[in-house]
Amino acid sequence: MEGTSEAFLYLAVLTSIIFGLAIQQVLLGYRDLILTRTRNRLFAPVLIWSVLILLIVAQNWWESFGLAGRSEWNFVAFGMILLQALIIYMLAAVIFPRIEGDDPIDLKDHYFRERRAIYGIAIAYVVSSPLRALIVDGTILPAMDLAYHGLFLAIFVTLAIVRRTLVHQVFVPALLAGFVGYIALMTPVLAGG
Repeated sequence: MEGTSEAFLYLAVLTSIIFGLAIQQVLLGYRDLILTRTRNRLFAPVLIWSVLILLIVAQNWWESFGLAGRSEWNFVAFGMILLQALIIYMLAAVIFPRIEGDDPIDLKDHYFRERRAIYGIAIAYVVSSPLRALIVDGTILPAMDLAYHGLFLAIFVTLAIVRRTLVHQVFVPALLAGFVGYIALMTPVLAGG
């Protein structure tokens, strides 16, 4: 590709579309809950996950600006960034049920029916992050960053296996708090232009 900023712009356009679609999935879920409010049963872990997904999108988008100065690109690096965006989209796509007809909406039933898909995708996301650093930047994540990834991975595996409602009601809010802490500690501050 010709220029550094031009190459980044091509990548940024595609990933921005995917991130925008992920945000749309969450917002459509909110819309459906509002429009069906008289016949739905809410479940906090689903609502917390929807906020978590929006934060994941924002954090990934923010970190992508660090790629603007990259001078060389190859298809593997491009593919890794694209794969991570697609994983985030898939997580957004499964967190809310599809609303069809006049049936009651039970977020708890949906969550437990789809929990292995949700946490399988979440595990893929956690694994993709250190792979992205290795493939795109040629670096290994710092120890604190890897510790967070290990903690998230352990929680996701646990939640994929364990069905007890109380475990999910405790661990999912902890995930949100942990991710906010991760963003505060690990997300780089970008220098002004």
